Amino acid sequence: MPKFLRSKWFLFLLAGVILLGAGGYYYYTNNVQAVQASEEPAIQTSTVRKGEIVVSATGAGTVIPAEEVSPGFRSSGILADLAVQVGDEVEAGDVLARLDDTAAREKVAQAEIALRQAELQLQQLLSDADAASLAAARSALVSAQADLARLTAPPSEQDIEAAQQNLRSAQLTLYALLAGPTEEEIAGAKADLELATVALQQAQADYDKVSWRPDVGELPQALALQQATSAYEKAKANYDLATAGAEPDQISAARAKVASTQSALDTLQNGPDAEDIAAAEARVEQAQAALDDLLTGASDIDVEMAQLNVKQAQNNLSSAQKELEDAELIAPIAGVITAVDAQIGENVGVAPIISLADLDQPLLEIFLDETDLDKVGVGYEVEVVFDAFPDDTFIGRIEQVDPSLTLESGTSVVRALVRLDESSFAKPLVLPIGLNATVEVIGGRASNAMLVPVEALREISPGQYAVFVMEDGEPTLTFVEVGLMDFTFAEILSGLEPGDVVTTGIVETK
Repeated sequence: MPKFLRSKWFLFLLAGVILLGAGGYYYYTNNVQAVQASEEPAIQTSTVRKGEIVVSATGAGTVIPAEEVSPGFRSSGILADLAVQVGDEVEAGDVLARLDDTAAREKVAQAEIALRQAELQLQQLLSDADAASLAAARSALVSAQADLARLTAPPSEQDIEAAQQNLRSAQLTLYALLAGPTEEEIAGAKADLELATVALQQAQADYDKVSWRPDVGELPQALALQQATSAYEKAKANYDLATAGAEPDQISAARAKVASTQSALDTLQNGPDAEDIAAAEARVEQAQAALDDLLTGASDIDVEMAQLNVKQAQNNLSSAQKELEDAELIAPIAGVITAVDAQIGENVGVAPIISLADLDQPLLEIFLDETDLDKVGVGYEVEVVFDAFPDDTFIGRIEQVDPSLTLESGTSVVRALVRLDESSFAKPLVLPIGLNATVEVIGGRASNAMLVPVEALREISPGQYAVFVMEDGEPTLTFVEVGLMDFTFAEILSGLEPGDVVTTGIVETK
C-alpha cells in the first residue's frame, strides 16, 4: 500500500479512538457518578415532641389471703365438738372446736376445794381461838388422858366381871341367831298375826259403815282402823322375822361383837401391850399440843407454811384452769374457714386441724423476671387483669418485695406482694384464693414529657447522654439529662426544647 494511504488510515483510526474516549467520559460523568451520588445515605432526623411514657414489667400473679393461720390444740384428746365448717365466717376469739373436758373440769373443781381448805387453815392460824375450840381441845385431852389411865391402871374385879358378862351376852346373841327361832316362837308369832288380821277386818268393816260421812276422819271408827292396821303390820313383821331366820349381816355383826368383847376381856386379864400404851401416850401428846397451839397462837413458821400452801393451791388451780382452757380451740383472727381436717370422736393431737384465712382484702402474690428487678419497688402501682375477669382492671400497689430471688420452675424470679385497692373494682367481686392474673408493674410514668427516640441518644459515659441537634443543616452535639426510658422512647428532662430536631441515624423516625 502506498505510504500516503497508510498515513491517512492512521489518522482516521486516531480520530475514532478520541471520539470513543470522549463519549465514554461523557457517559461516566453523567450516569455513573450520578448513580454513585444517589447511593450515599442521607442524615435522618426526628422532632422532639411532648407525650406520655410508661416503663413497666409484666408478670403473673395469684390471689392469696392477707393472713392465713392453722391453729391446733395445745394438748391431745377426743374431739367432742366441732363448731365450724368450710366457708363459715368467724370472729377472733370464737370457739372453733372443743376436746372432751370432763377430766379437766373435775381437776379444776378439786383444785378449788384444795385452795379453799388452804385458805381456811391459814385463816384459822391467824385468828384467835374461840371458846368452842378451846373447849373441844380440852375435852379431847381429857379423853386421851382417861384412855391412857385405863390402859395403865390395873383392872378391878367389877371391870373383869362386867367384861365377862358382855362376852356371855354377845355369845348368847350369836348362838340364838345361828340356831334360829324355836317352834314355840313361830307358833306364837303366827297366833299374834291371826289375831291382828281378825281385828283389822273388823275395824275395816266398822269404818266402811260410816265412810260416807264428811267427818269420817274425826270418828272413833277411823282411829280404830288406824290402830288395827299398825298392830297388823307389827305382827306381820314379827312373823316374817321368826320364819325367815337371821340375815348374813346380822350374823356377821354378832360374830364381830363376840370378838370385840373377848378382846376387851383379854386386855383386862392380861394387861395392855407396849404398842397400845405408846399409841395412847401419842394421842395424849397430840391433844396437849393442839390445846397449847390454841392457847399460845400460831408460830411464824406455821403461818408461813400455811401461806405457802395457799400459794401452791392457787398455782394448782391456775394450772387446772389453763388445762381446761386448752380444751377449746379459739380463732386467733377473724376470717373464713378454708379447711377442716378432723371429725367429732377422733383422737386429735397438737397438729393443726382447721385453716382460717382473712379474705376481707386479699393480697396478690406476683412473680417477675429477675431482669425486671429495677422496675419493682414498694409502693409501685400495679395493674391487674384476672383470667376470670378479662374485662376488668384492678389497681394495686406493691406492699413487699422479697430480699432474695425465688426459684420457680428452675428460673430465678422476683417475688412481691400486691395489695389490691378495693375502690378500683369495676363491680363487687369475690376473689377466691388461687385466682390467676396477669400483672403489669408500673416502674415509672411521665405525662407531658419531652420524648426522643432511643436511637437519638449517644451514651458518652455511664449515665451521661448526648444527642445531635440539627442547627443550620448541620448536626451539633448537645448533652441532655435522661429520665425514663423504654425500648422506643426516652424522656428528656433538660437540654432540649419541644420542636428541636435531632438525628436518629439512617432511618427517619416520626
